Amino acid sequence: MRDGHRISAIVTCAGKGTRFGSNKLLVELDGVTVLERTVRAMCVPAIDEVIVTISPENEEVYRRILIDEAQLPVTLVHGGAERHISATNGLAATTGDIVVTHDGVRPFVTEQRILEVIDAAIAHGAAMLGTPSTVQVKLVTDDGFIEGSLDRQHSWLGQTPQGFHRPLLEEAYRRAAEDAYQRVSDDADLVHEYTGTPARILQGDPENIKITTPQDLGTAQLIVEARIAREEDV
Repeated sequence: MRDGHRISAIVTCAGKGTRFGSNKLLVELDGVTVLERTVRAMCVPAIDEVIVTISPENEEVYRRILIDEAQLPVTLVHGGAERHISATNGLAATTGDIVVTHDGVRPFVTEQRILEVIDAAIAHGAAMLGTPSTVQVKLVTDDGFIEGSLDRQHSWLGQTPQGFHRPLLEEAYRRAAEDAYQRVSDDADLVHEYTGTPARILQGDPENIKITTPQDLGTAQLIVEARIAREEDV
C-alpha cells in the first residue's frame, strides 16, 4: 500500500529477444539472471502484488528461477504477441488501483525511483522515468531522408517503471486492442494517445538501462561491479 492505494506491478517478460539473439532474461550477471534481478527489484514493500508476464514455452524455467529457487512472491501470467497484449493479460490478473509497468530487461531500477513513480502516478494519473537526451534525435521519413530534428531541450529518453491510475490503462489497452495497435511504443504513449492523459516525467537513473543488445551486457556487468564495490565500501 502507498498513501491508501493498493499498488500492483506488471513486469513484462514475454518478449522473444530477437535483437539480442537469445533469451537475454536468462543471462547471468554475477551469478544471478537478469530475470531474477529485475523481478526482485520490483518486490518492494510498497507494491502489494507483482505479476510477471511470460511466454508459455518459458513457464517451466521461469517458475523454477523465480518461485521454486528465489521464492519471490510473484504470479506468472501468459503474455501475447505484442507488448500491450501481454500487459493486458497481466492487468487482468492485478487488483491494485495504481498499476506500475516495468520492462523485464531493466534489472537495475532502485526502490527510490519506484516510489517516486508511484507517488507521481497517484498525483497526476500517469508518470514515468526518463533522462534528458544528450544526442541529436533525427526525424526520418519512410524512404530514409531526414525531415528534421527534435529539440534537445525537450527530448527525453524514456525508461520504466511507468505508473498509472488503473482505469487509464484499462481504457488504453482496450482501445489499442480494438485498433490492432502495432507501433513500437510504451504504456505512457498508449495512455496519452487513447485517454489524453500525459505522463509526468521524472528524472531517471543512468544505471537503469534496458538490456537490448549483446553490447549492453558489458555495461550491465560494469554496473553490477560498481554496486558491489559501493556495498563493500559501506
